[in-house]
Amino acid sequence: MDDPIPLSFRDTPASKAAPMIEAFARDVQNILGEQGYLINDRLLKLLMAARDALRMDDVCITQIKRRRVRVLCATPSDTWPQSVALNDIDMYTTGQIIRQQTMVASEAVNATPITKTVDLTGRSPGRYIGAPILFDGTIWGTVEMSGTAQPDGFRPDEITAAVFLAAVLSVPLALLS
Repeated sequence: MDDPIPLSFRDTPASKAAPMIEAFARDVQNILGEQGYLINDRLLKLLMAARDALRMDDVCITQIKRRRVRVLCATPSDTWPQSVALNDIDMYTTGQIIRQQTMVASEAVNATPITKTVDLTGRSPGRYIGAPILFDGTIWGTVEMSGTAQPDGFRPDEITAAVFLAAVLSVPLALLS
């Protein structure tokens, strides 16, 4: 079999009218398509792209391993704990994502005290999106983003981008385990 022809994704100009999800998908494709980067560097670049695209402040990828939820990669890294025992994870919204294997999206202006989210930093952010990272019927971790509330709330393309990111992360995270 012939060697694959490398594709130059960076040569594809973005349409000025392209929706956010299209631009974010292009960024993800560029990050994963570049040669010579370590997996942790790629994960960090993916998080930074997601943070910017979804108008968030803090983002992290967690991995469930050995009865702990370990923060695999985060921005800023000093804000997030290194890991949390699975027994204690229900103190955070992460526990709900893991238990129900479903996305949680919350804006503080719409939340009641009972439904208020708590991210792994222990804060109740103004806005939060967390999605399970699923592969082959197993939850391998989560991708979580928190930030300041936005006047227009969540846009549908932001929710789509979070689900897309969790899907993209599923294979590398499963392979890292």
